[in-house]
Amino acid sequence: MTPMKKTLTINLCTKMIKCSLLAPLILVTLPSHGESFTARSAGQGFTSINADFTSSLSNPALLTKFDEDDDFFFSLNLGLLGSDKYSVLDSIDDVIDDLDDLEDDINNSQYPDVDDLYNQVDDIVYTLGEIDQKVIKIEEGINFQVLIPNQYLSFGLFANQYGRIGGLVDYVEEDEQIMNDAVMSGSFDIADLDSSTLALGYSISEFGIMAAYPVIEDESYDLSIGTKLKYQRIDLIYANPTINEFDDDDFEITDDEYITDSTATNADLGLYASFGDNRQWSVALVANNLMKQTVTHELQNIKFNLETSAIIGLNYQNDWVSVSTELDLMDREEFKVLEASKYARVGAEFRLYEHLQLRAGYRMDLNDVDDDVFTAGIGISPWDVLAIDIAGFVGENDTGGAALQFSLKI
Repeated sequence: MTPMKKTLTINLCTKMIKCSLLAPLILVTLPSHGESFTARSAGQGFTSINADFTSSLSNPALLTKFDEDDDFFFSLNLGLLGSDKYSVLDSIDDVIDDLDDLEDDINNSQYPDVDDLYNQVDDIVYTLGEIDQKVIKIEEGINFQVLIPNQYLSFGLFANQYGRIGGLVDYVEEDEQIMNDAVMSGSFDIADLDSSTLALGYSISEFGIMAAYPVIEDESYDLSIGTKLKYQRIDLIYANPTINEFDDDDFEITDDEYITDSTATNADLGLYASFGDNRQWSVALVANNLMKQTVTHELQNIKFNLETSAIIGLNYQNDWVSVSTELDLMDREEFKVLEASKYARVGAEFRLYEHLQLRAGYRMDLNDVDDDVFTAGIGISPWDVLAIDIAGFVGENDTGGAALQFSLKI
């Protein structure tokens, strides 16, 4: 597939998406998350709010869950998940190449083979018909964090970005007649075609500070509370380019007419309680985005709502295994006109000393909006200092993806 010529520059997240698509698309939004995308959580069924202080991006109260020799932690994460059941990406790239060839053969051939030209039209029409209104989906994230745990007030700095988009093509049947007429007339301009795409998506970027404090340290249980204070930017993407604009160097999805952004401050809140003789059980509750944010694309009158989301989780762990389950307590709000998803997740991590971790899990959407996925991951952490975590996930409708994490603990 040929690299895409248009560069999406609103942030690193959308650049990752553009490089992954490698072709112009219509983007169909997916529900907003409001949580981090890390390789460790992704490998473990996207569970993370009951882990340890290295997962404080998911639950700031975890900043209090550290060992005595833990003084500093840094991590960099990036991940991508996509679904393309009908091979829309490859097909649209082929259509663009075929249209360029058809235009050149009609306009520049002195003695064209008319039958061959009609066959080219038939191939283009067939491919467009096969991918018409077929949806692809993309979910991605990138973040880093610097954590300094201590017995008084653990704190950290973070930057987090996540976005969800998808795509489809809107084929107009009258384009077949336009191409056939061009064969007869000997003149063809791709700009005469009406088939187009509709681009719709979002990206959320945030950075700030987090802190946690152990509220109760009792003989039978411990309770910690944590918070994240963050500056937040929401970018909405809407574009409706025609097929001709796909291959136009002047087309930029970052033009003001396609992008609407809004900035604000926001906060997350986390609770973490552990109990049992060895504190082998824990329960956690996280509320993300305590202040609702609404962004409206003024030209299209499209509203995006970033609502407060809440997650509850239960975990059991011992020296060699941890098992977690998490549940969304409310729907994940999104673009006003689309349905929201609601996740249930389960995952496990098996530890071989401090050097190797094996993970597996499953995430399902109770509202049947997103595809259910199975996940697996591995962590390599020699002497619990440097670590590399890798995760992969597969699911329905040719859904697949991967995540990668680098970290340093001192």
